[in-house]
Amino acid sequence: MILNNEKMSKSTGNFLTVRDCINKFGVDATRITLADAGDGLDDANFETDVANAVILKLYTLEKWIQDHIKAAVPEGGIDFAEHKNNIDLWDGIFENAINHAIEEATQHYEGMKYKQVLKFGFFELLSIKEDYLIAKGGKVNPFSLLRFVVAQLVLVNPIVPHFAQYCWDQYVYPVLSKSQNFG
Repeated sequence: MILNNEKMSKSTGNFLTVRDCINKFGVDATRITLADAGDGLDDANFETDVANAVILKLYTLEKWIQDHIKAAVPEGGIDFAEHKNNIDLWDGIFENAINHAIEEATQHYEGMKYKQVLKFGFFELLSIKEDYLIAKGGKVNPFSLLRFVVAQLVLVNPIVPHFAQYCWDQYVYPVLSKSQNFG
């Protein structure tokens, strides 16, 4: 593996094995960084800065999911049909952006272009979520919130299954199992 766009060389100390990367950055950050390293015939460079940034993004996303699901959905669950029928303009825009990300990521998964999958299914979705929160002034629709979380976890699951499954089991499934009419 090449680090920081330098030519691979054990003598210069810029070579890491996959095991070294996993030990240093963790499995999920390593997998995302490798997927983000590039598609096609060009050399794929493992960027340590990307790996470090991914650790923070995953931690922040997990914390955000935990906090916002607790804030938006009561412990006893809710009837999502009520909230699904009360979407406003910003919820509709958010839903369209989620659908677009799903379409793009699916297309790129089929073409085995994982860097593009991450672009649409991870990085842009995170950005869209922030725009939605600003537009809604923090008062999110629980249906839209869970729709985003489910889409985000499903889209990243092939790349980071450990993270996706953990978040699903800890935060999403308990809410959905107590709620009605999510689908």
